Amino acid sequence: VRKSVSAIGRCAVKLDRAAERCIGVLLELIQTKVNYVVQESVIVIKDIFRRYPNRYESIIATLCDNLDTLDEPMAKASMIWIIGEYAERIDNADELLDSFLETFEEEDPAVQLQLLTATVKCFLKNPEDTQDMVQRVLDMATEESDNPDLRDRGFVYWRLLSTDPEAAKLVVLGEKPVIEDDTFKLEPQLLNVLIGQIATLSSIYHKPPELFVVRAGLGDAKVYEEEDEEDY
Repeated sequence: VRKSVSAIGRCAVKLDRAAERCIGVLLELIQTKVNYVVQESVIVIKDIFRRYPNRYESIIATLCDNLDTLDEPMAKASMIWIIGEYAERIDNADELLDSFLETFEEEDPAVQLQLLTATVKCFLKNPEDTQDMVQRVLDMATEESDNPDLRDRGFVYWRLLSTDPEAAKLVVLGEKPVIEDDTFKLEPQLLNVLIGQIATLSSIYHKPPELFVVRAGLGDAKVYEEEDEEDY
């Protein structure tokens, strides 16, 4: 079932003409209140929001109504991203984030990182009502956490907010690139080569081995062997 929900999300991201229908199906699935279905739906809807900014935000209220059913890290992180990204459209965004902050120290690192960023976003959009909350999350991230990624990000945000709030807005609230489907970006010939190189660096670099692997000549190998013998 999870794979089916994920496939619906991929269809929405890949096919513009199918996106609205996919959103409708995902909303119907959320209404079933089946825990794992709701959580997977939230995850894929986040990607749809990133693919089509400012198009389907009307469904955020439905997502917020199912907040209590989320208990998996990826689903929580996705929902927190949505709250932070669209805080100005959610009347009680600060309260929703505050409910997650109650268990901040026990959360998965991915959730903690999203909570930190979402809280800073919320503060930049509504500083009057969220100053205490952002101070609390910065304290937890920089003083109480032993996660270096979380701590470093906390210090970066703290320095930005304390020295140049306008720069913080440019960094944290800056326009984000729209995610795209990259299924057909590779040439078919190169794709066939990479398939044969799965589990090697080629699959990471998206290049055949001969473009980045330098082979030492036999002469070089003999030199190394002679040096090793002299050492003994």
